[in-house]
Amino acid sequence: MAFGKGKDKEQGEKTGKSGKGVMIILFILGLLVLGAATFGGVYLYMKTSKTIDAKEVVIENTYMDLKEFTVNLADEGGKRYFKGELSLGYDITKDKLKTELTANEVVVRDDIIFYFKSQKADYINNVENKEAMKKQLIEAINKDLTKGKITDIRFKSMIIQ
Repeated sequence: MAFGKGKDKEQGEKTGKSGKGVMIILFILGLLVLGAATFGGVYLYMKTSKTIDAKEVVIENTYMDLKEFTVNLADEGGKRYFKGELSLGYDITKDKLKTELTANEVVVRDDIIFYFKSQKADYINNVENKEAMKKQLIEAINKDLTKGKITDIRFKSMIIQ
């Protein structure tokens, strides 16, 4: 009988251990099923929810002409200068910006003058720098504006001597 009781005890331990193992496996499988169901639900919701097609926003610009600039450049000796006329482009619907640009033309001209005073003739003459110059000028001017932002700059004339 002692042998029989020992065998039952070993089988009981095996059953207890295997029961815990099965529970762990079932728990992990449950988590996987729950995760997959959550992912599937979110995926279907995102797929069926209304999507708004992004439309390209077209800004119609109007331009404000500025008077001619004559500015010494940063070249050594100070003998080279920029002479030209610019037009500032901004959204036609921004009436307050138009008023601000007109009222603060001195500030805008000051930004442009100091921009060109910091440039060298070789940089300005290089056609590859055209877009970079425009972007830098726009940033320099926009930092002083509060009612809107300019979106474009056009050179009406430009002479570097």
